[in-house]
Amino acid sequence: MAPVGRPAPLRALVDTASADHDPVWAGGGVPHAMFRTTFAELLTLTGGRAVAVGA
Repeated sequence: MAPVGRPAPLRALVDTASADHDPVWAGGGVPHAMFRTTFAELLTLTGGRAVAVGA
C-alpha cells in the first residue's frame, strides 16, 4: 500500500530499521510507483509512528 496520497488519513507505522538506510525507497509495491526519501521525511509525509517491527 502506498504510504502517501490516501483519500483519508491512515494510521502508518514505520519500521525503525528503515532509519539504517539512506535513501529509503517507498511506494505502492510496483517499480513505477516508488519514490526516494529518507526515514525522517517518510515519518513526516505519512504522519507515521516509528516502531520496531521485527526482532
